Amino acid sequence: MTDLEQRSVAVIGAGTIGLSWATLFAAHGMRVRVNDPRPDVEETVRATVRQFSATIPGGPCDPDDLLSRVEIAPDLDAAVTGVDYVQENGPENIDFKRDLFARIERAAPREALILSSTSGLMPTDMGQDMTEPGRVIVGHPFNPPHVLPLVEIVPGQQTDPALTQAAVDFYRALGKEPVVLRKEIGGFVANRLQSAIFRESVSLVEQGVVTPEELDKVVTESIGVRWATAGPFESYHLGGGPAGIRHLLTHLGPGMARRWKTLGQPELTDELVDRLSRMTEERFKEYSYEQLTEMRDRKQLAVLAAREDAAPRSNGNGRVGHDPSDRSTMTDSPPSPPRSVSVIPALIGDFYGYENLLPERDQRVLLRLREFLEAEVRPIANEQWSRSEFPHHLVPKIAELGIVGLGYHTKDRPARSRLLTSFISMEFSRIDTSMATFFGVHGGLAMGSIVYCASEEQKERWLPDMFALKKIGAFALTEPHGGSDVAGGLETTAKREGDEWVLNGAKRWIGNGTFADYVIVWARDLDDDQVKGFVVEKGMQGFTAEKMEGKLALRTVQNADITLTDCRVPEANRLQKANSFRDTGKVLRMTRGGVAWNAVGCMMGAYEAAAAYAKSRVQFGRPIGKFQLIQDHLAVMLGNITASLGMAVRVAQLQDANLCRDEQAALAKLFCTVRLRETVARGRELFGGNGVLLEYDIARFFNDAEALYSYEGTREMNTLIVGRSITELGAFV
Repeated sequence: MTDLEQRSVAVIGAGTIGLSWATLFAAHGMRVRVNDPRPDVEETVRATVRQFSATIPGGPCDPDDLLSRVEIAPDLDAAVTGVDYVQENGPENIDFKRDLFARIERAAPREALILSSTSGLMPTDMGQDMTEPGRVIVGHPFNPPHVLPLVEIVPGQQTDPALTQAAVDFYRALGKEPVVLRKEIGGFVANRLQSAIFRESVSLVEQGVVTPEELDKVVTESIGVRWATAGPFESYHLGGGPAGIRHLLTHLGPGMARRWKTLGQPELTDELVDRLSRMTEERFKEYSYEQLTEMRDRKQLAVLAAREDAAPRSNGNGRVGHDPSDRSTMTDSPPSPPRSVSVIPALIGDFYGYENLLPERDQRVLLRLREFLEAEVRPIANEQWSRSEFPHHLVPKIAELGIVGLGYHTKDRPARSRLLTSFISMEFSRIDTSMATFFGVHGGLAMGSIVYCASEEQKERWLPDMFALKKIGAFALTEPHGGSDVAGGLETTAKREGDEWVLNGAKRWIGNGTFADYVIVWARDLDDDQVKGFVVEKGMQGFTAEKMEGKLALRTVQNADITLTDCRVPEANRLQKANSFRDTGKVLRMTRGGVAWNAVGCMMGAYEAAAAYAKSRVQFGRPIGKFQLIQDHLAVMLGNITASLGMAVRVAQLQDANLCRDEQAALAKLFCTVRLRETVARGRELFGGNGVLLEYDIARFFNDAEALYSYEGTREMNTLIVGRSITELGAFV
């Protein structure tokens, strides 16, 4: 990479191939000039480089860093003047190419290497109008160039071998695997092979043997895997057993030859094109082009990484591989751990790639949520926070994502993993911790109370509308005079009168309380002195909720002071399996670890804001990110995030295995929120005076951290839970 950092390259043509090349060139430190006559070239370059930056081999790369090395050239001459390399990616039209290369030759330096990404035209034909036609060399990539290693190098009839070698060296410096073709041939090699397979694929679908989806599965689950590690000749050599390919061709060759004669010759009629297109479009209609390409690229990177991990090592005798006489399956070193496929852009705060622990299906859920939050929540987060107003218009849109209550089993589907639902919480908090709190109160505390403490009839009555966000839930435990000590005795009381319960008392800090349809109220039964749970529905007589004013944290969350004055609740609304505070504790145990995830998300949001600011804010003539003290802040912030995320992930895994103990969840909440306080403080300090302005986001994260630090068990209370586990001695009052 270092050899290329002082070099410049012109990318002619800003289509998918050209911008994939441009992203790769920039990732290797090259100065890149892009030229394309399209009117939206600047917007396209920015968007595409940002997309491709996530799937650079060895990456992801910072898209802003890449874009700082890319410039838009106003015309062809400006693009190629003074550059070291030209990578052409224009239309597949021979007359266009001939004129283009003649113009490039006139404007580019004599020593510049001129390369073409053409997928089928011959270099000798393309250079026909040039003074030195041998200067054009085909450097044909396999799409996308920034991911797949192959580059087919095709010299023209008049190409100097030294130029061919220079092309090989250039692509190798970019991490590519160049193959020099020994003669010019239309379509080169890879595309001809691809065309042959696709021709037979179309024929098999046309004949009704398989559907397009079934054919894709056949390929990816068989020859796709095999050919990623061994090409056709090596595969058939191994297929012949110890006697190799000679044995295979001798015994199976006649049957192969007969099959060759029956291979299809489909005609791409309008009807067939429409049929194939409709079937494929229907299959992928839920995903955008950008989502599909990124999923594909991440899978391909995972295959390449796994292949590299499995490469044979020297056995000490100067040869690579095992000693043929050694029949053991053991190696002298343990195998590398499997690499998960990632289909979502990596977060800069997820330094160790914990999101890759999620299977692909779960990553797609997270990707949809991330795109929604970026488009719908981030633009309004500061305004809603400033005005202390909740964005009710977003509730139906959140419902459409299908993420509410994913951790609970339903008749239609099994419960999804705690790891997935935890990452969902983190994702909300990374953008807006207030919205994470709304989502957690509804889906965690309120729905969890019903899931764990309600009868089957009650679950059927309340949960469907809560899954669909048609009804919003709240959780009322904390009282004006009782926070950490509510387990010792609630002031809110419940008295049974016939088929009703009469509730009296007050609750405080009740998130969603001003607009919730179902409020889970915990009250002390006057008859047996045990805590019981009740679902108080909006509009019930004797129930009032007043918005708390003057908050300096989580201002978008609508916290309420609730008053219960002879509030009559039917027995049918008493949670039938909530008979003591021990049952309340089941819900709190489930959600306490979730606060750790919210803390990680809040840290990530602060870190992302600080890292971006460090690159853009200029003082003393340079970005403040170049100062050592600023880098120290960022490194400590990232360390706090990474340590906290590792702990939170483990808690989620223990919860999935039903092995998580109270003290483990308590330690995660305790540790992560303490680290959160330091992280947001360092982030606010990095911004200087701007750190107290809402427009820079950091002030919102800084203030919201204080609420996370306090709720769901203070640091002190969680310390006592952990301390009791350590010493086996209780230190509670």
